[in-house]
Amino acid sequence: MDKVVLIHRMKRGYEMNDTDKKVNKKSNLKIYIIFAIMILVSLLGGFLAGRLAAVNKDTLDGINWDNIWRIVADTLPIAYGVLMLAVFVVSFVMYGKIKRTISGWDGENEDVIVDIESRITTASYLPCVIVFVGLVLFPVCIYAVDRTYSDGRGTFLTVLSELVFLISMALYCVVEKLVIDEEKKLNPEKSGNIFDMHFRRDWENTSDEAELIMIAKSSKKGFMTGIKAGFVMWILTFMSMFAFDTGVMPIVAVGLVLIVMYVAYCREFVRLQK
Repeated sequence: MDKVVLIHRMKRGYEMNDTDKKVNKKSNLKIYIIFAIMILVSLLGGFLAGRLAAVNKDTLDGINWDNIWRIVADTLPIAYGVLMLAVFVVSFVMYGKIKRTISGWDGENEDVIVDIESRITTASYLPCVIVFVGLVLFPVCIYAVDRTYSDGRGTFLTVLSELVFLISMALYCVVEKLVIDEEKKLNPEKSGNIFDMHFRRDWENTSDEAELIMIAKSSKKGFMTGIKAGFVMWILTFMSMFAFDTGVMPIVAVGLVLIVMYVAYCREFVRLQK
């Protein structure tokens, strides 16, 4: 009787394995079909977008870009400065609240330290993002002013943009230094100086396993998001090459960034496997 039951179970196991294989084959076939459709749609969309840009090139050339750039030159440097000022005021206010909370912490309430860690992350994240925004706005300001003005007003707007850029970079370093110092009060074992080129390496070397896992997961998420954004930018720069005569440099720059990102990822992955 036991042999009969065993044989029956083995047959059921084989049948289930065959069923699982068939399901996997159907699932893989569906994935391949969807992938092929996405490729075809992307190619068709790129072709149509390119044709549309070529057909409407005369319309684009007919736009009065000088007026548009004049408006940008008159407004963007001031808006850039106001934005940077507002964000860094908020950042310093957040730092002040963090400092007061840490000073009043009794060293035992775990809920408080979790809240502090969350605030520190936000206070460090916000100025970093706005600095990257500045890396976009600053050259646009300079280009718009240079294209529009050649007199004293152009000099004023150029100097204003440069001052905003430099001051924002300095304030970013100050905020990061202050926030990192507060983090060290919570975790005295942490080491690293924000002005040191090897700060991230030193900081990670003194991080615990849970922190390293969070760093790894967030880094992978950032990497994959960057790759996706890079492909989108590649499509846009390819279209603008024909629609706006931007030349090949933008698309080459995007391609180089994608290459550097992926090569760096693969090299580090191979190194860690050894």
